[in-house]
Amino acid sequence: MKVAIIGGGITGLSALYELSKHPEVDAELFEASQMLGGKIRSYHREDFVVERGADSFLARKPELMALVSELGIEDQLVTNETGQAFILYNEELHPIPKPSSMGIPSSLKPLLSTSLLSTKGKMRASLDLVKPKEKLDEDVAAGQLFRYRFGDEMVDRLLEPLLSGIYAGSLNELSLESTLPQFKALATKHRSLIKASEAIQKKQPATGTNTGQFRTFKNGLITVIEALEAKLDQASIHKDHKLVSIERDGNQHRLSFENGHVQIVDAVIMTVPQPIAALTFVEDGLSERLERLRGTSVATVALAFRESDVSERQDGTGFLVPKGNDTVIKAVTFVDKKWPTSVPDGHVLLRSFVGRPGQEEIVNENDDVIVEHVIEGLSKMLKINGSPLWYDVERWQEAMPTYTVGHKHRVQQWREAVNGTYPYVLLAGASYDGVGLPDCVRQGTNAANQIVNQEKNNDKQ
Repeated sequence: MKVAIIGGGITGLSALYELSKHPEVDAELFEASQMLGGKIRSYHREDFVVERGADSFLARKPELMALVSELGIEDQLVTNETGQAFILYNEELHPIPKPSSMGIPSSLKPLLSTSLLSTKGKMRASLDLVKPKEKLDEDVAAGQLFRYRFGDEMVDRLLEPLLSGIYAGSLNELSLESTLPQFKALATKHRSLIKASEAIQKKQPATGTNTGQFRTFKNGLITVIEALEAKLDQASIHKDHKLVSIERDGNQHRLSFENGHVQIVDAVIMTVPQPIAALTFVEDGLSERLERLRGTSVATVALAFRESDVSERQDGTGFLVPKGNDTVIKAVTFVDKKWPTSVPDGHVLLRSFVGRPGQEEIVNENDDVIVEHVIEGLSKMLKINGSPLWYDVERWQEAMPTYTVGHKHRVQQWREAVNGTYPYVLLAGASYDGVGLPDCVRQGTNAANQIVNQEKNNDKQ
């Protein structure tokens, strides 16, 4: 059975790796660019490790940790230092309440003691403890649930900056079912989301150390991409192959690439973003009929300084910036504090994120303009002397998938429409069933196994 995998990010590479375990499957991967990795882009400069895209993954999601073990690279893993994260409000940095789950305090004490909320805001948020249990038969916006439970102040100052950064969208639009399914389940089980957060905290094992739940590698996330590539047959990986169209060819599929290459295959795993995949579905007018998944544009800006040039910095790992503050910055990571192995001694590395949903014009400015805005914003919160030693700007145009209300249903519709025209084309990746790296590994592996199982069923018939 001949299989083509479109896209050389971690989803596509995971699919190819899984299929390589089955000699009865002849699988090849096609990547449009000259690099593998997708949204994993690690940049090395001097003794710094800079992540231009994803910077880590959740260890409690098992799929990527299992892959790391198979590849034999566990010894290269590093764990984040937890420290304290902050939120900017009224030109002051306020600690995010602890303990909490996804920003929701796990008891009344951290809620009432936070400096981020007014007395009125705390009293309104406390009503969560007495409001009736939710009935969530259909998908709703995460913001709708949280505003009902906690009120606008807590959502706008705490939950929106935290969760919209993770899931690339406004809480008023983000699907609760697809982005925070655990809270949908807990909201129907517990009368209070604060009580639900407490239940989550109790299930999490105590490490007894000042380390967190995230992992990366000493030399950057690119380590796992390089390890996968090294394990795979190089003849099965084709870079500089941008797919233009997929056409039916009897019971097979004819793939046409921009460089003139044509490939006939039995099955296809599409792991590129959904709007790009949709453009290739030229049969039956499918490309025009498929609704496109919205994406948010962001830029990451890394600034390196000597430690002596940055002072009056809060002792923590970074801060978030809610809407309404006079800066283009929406979040800053103190990389030297969160990932100390990525920064040489005596230096500071600040990684800023710019570009909000509906306010993405800054991403299109040139590097100098973006950096000027970022330094201006940072200077309001930190004392910075002089210019950075160097900077690095990376843009992600409409690259962060936004799971709006009804996302799960739309994904089902996309798959049904594609399968109606192309029976053996599978959709996998961050556009569909989870944006985290473990989610992408899971989807790539599951798509590969689906094809293997289909081949076994065909052999029995």
